Parts: sequence; structure tokens; C-alpha cells
Amino acid sequence: DYPMHLEISYNKTTDWIIYIYKRGCGENGKDIVIVNISDCDMEFCFAKAQVQLKEWLLENEGGY
Repeated sequence: DYPMHLEISYNKTTDWIIYIYKRGCGENGKDIVIVNISDCDMEFCFAKAQVQLKEWLLENEGGY
């Protein structure tokens, strides 16, 4: 029901990055960015991403 793409990365310069998007679903075929979070604390980064994803689902998909 929710075809999304998830990218998780880590490096010393940018710390943890969680990026969730829907490919080609935006205006003029652009990607819709759902979550774009970075933090030096892995657990905190995942927690913030989870909250942001759930908020997006509630606003745009009627729930999760």
C-alpha cells in the first residue's frame, strides 16, 4: 500500500542519516521526501524518523 524507499547511512562527517521517499510521485514526477533526518545518536535518529514517518502517514494516508 505504501511503496516507499528507505536509505540509511552513516559516516564520521554526517553521522547517521535516514531518508525515506516515494519515487516519482510528486509534481512533474519528482520524488516526495517523507523523512530526511540526521543525528550523531543512532537510536535518537531512528526515533525521530519513526515519529516523522508516522506523522506523514497520518496527514497523507489517513493513518498507519
